[in-house]
Amino acid sequence: MFMTEIYELNNVLTDLETQGGYFIDVVSRRGIQAGIMRLHDGEDDTQGPHSVDEVYYVIKGSGLIKINGEDRSIKQGTSIFVPAKTEHKFHGNRQDLVIFYVLGGR
Repeated sequence: MFMTEIYELNNVLTDLETQGGYFIDVVSRRGIQAGIMRLHDGEDDTQGPHSVDEVYYVIKGSGLIKINGEDRSIKQGTSIFVPAKTEHKFHGNRQDLVIFYVLGGR
C-alpha cells in the first residue's frame, strides 16, 4: 500500500529542537534517507563521509561547505551533490543554516 507522508518545516524544526542534536531524519526507508539539518552560529558539523551519495539543498542561511579540503560558498537556494565516501562539512555560518538532505543509491 502506498503511503503519503507530509512534513512541515516548522514542525520538523520543533522536533529537532526537542530531540537535541543538529539533524533529524524525516524519511528513513530502504534505499533512501531524508531530513533536515540545522546549524546555529558556531555549531560544529560533525558528520563524516557516508557510504552513499548525498544531495543537500540550502533552505535558509549562508556559509561554507568544505568538500575534500576545498571551501565553497553556499546560500539559500544552493543545491549540492556529494558523492559517496567524500569528506565534507558545513561551517562558517553566522546565523542559522537550515538544509534539506537526501541520501540514497548504491
